[in-house]
Amino acid sequence: MILLVSLLIIGVIATYSGKIAEKFKLPALIGMMVLGIIIGPSFLNVVPNNTLEMAPIIKDIALVTVLFIAGLGISLSNIKQIGRPAILLSILPATLEGFAIAFLSMKFLGFTFIQGSILGFIIAAVSPAVLIPSMVSLIERKIGQDKAIPQMLLVGASADDTIAITLFTTFLGIYIQSNSGENISIATNIISIPITILISILLGFIVFKLSKSIIQNTDNKYLKTMIAFFICLSIRFIEKNLEIEILNSLLSIMVYGFFIRNYIKEDAKYILDNMNNIWKYGKLYLFTFVGMAVNPTLVGEYFFIGVIILTCSLFIRSIGVIMALTGTNLSKKEKLFCVIAYLPKATVQSAKASIPLQMGVLGGDVMQAIAILSVLITAPIGAIGINLTCEKLLHTESKIINIEEGLSYK
Repeated sequence: MILLVSLLIIGVIATYSGKIAEKFKLPALIGMMVLGIIIGPSFLNVVPNNTLEMAPIIKDIALVTVLFIAGLGISLSNIKQIGRPAILLSILPATLEGFAIAFLSMKFLGFTFIQGSILGFIIAAVSPAVLIPSMVSLIERKIGQDKAIPQMLLVGASADDTIAITLFTTFLGIYIQSNSGENISIATNIISIPITILISILLGFIVFKLSKSIIQNTDNKYLKTMIAFFICLSIRFIEKNLEIEILNSLLSIMVYGFFIRNYIKEDAKYILDNMNNIWKYGKLYLFTFVGMAVNPTLVGEYFFIGVIILTCSLFIRSIGVIMALTGTNLSKKEKLFCVIAYLPKATVQSAKASIPLQMGVLGGDVMQAIAILSVLITAPIGAIGINLTCEKLLHTESKIINIEEGLSYK
């Protein structure tokens, strides 16, 4: 009962926090994240423990919701448009930023290359909690659809996380096992990245093939949505509880939505409309709970050195985004928007920041502080930047133009 009451109260307050943020021309998610920081363990600590214990599950449900919506918003023609740049966006920015932080950490923090890489690939992942809802909103508002820019960023970001998290666990494993005298194969871990992506895509396709006839033969449109959503939650549950390392369930869920959108179009509209209604409530808890996971008091004495490292690394990341878009017909303004959209950190950093310290990594407290600082700096900058620049830097169309007129290569 306490859990339900607290969730209801959080939902109501988060709604008004979002509206207050919008009054100041800020994205609603900023208000919700600030609320989470204030009422969470870092400050007022008024949220019941059982609600905090449920937070990871609720965040997962909300993430599943928005990833499924993202998949439902990507058409086959979009994929044909965005293929190469989306792949490069998933590789170059995160890899360059991660290794940039590794070298900067060696210079400013006295870390070894392995320690620096652990920190680098905690920070390198773009935030699905910030970027994906923002891009879904742009798709709904027909912004950037002439070249499928939101879809390109969605696909790139989903694989970006796979690469960053895999490299984080690889370098963490090297550190732990080198201390214990064990050997670890770097080549095997690197090879696992494309394997993970392929397996995740294949799972999304297989699940679609198995559930296609069930969804099509179900008469009630709400039941269609419940079946599809339950399947998405099951995919996430399997990865989280069976700890399958070569699976990115969030990518599988987006792929599943993509196949529904393109191969059972008559049902996709009903499912998308119903999922959007679920997301109206899901986002309240996603952003508020992300805020609760952030502890600004940990930043402490590492603020200034952290700002220097993050400023340099984000500059390198931005170069990676520009490199990924080289050869496309995107204008300078559109490329600048992509750079801004790829800035925010939140979900991965909040979840992974404390792991090195818990695992006994030397300098783990410093890693946690700088990872949290990356959220405090980049989440608002990215979210506000997307909100303020999307209409100025991207085209707004009344309808999506033909593939021949869209994104192309020079």
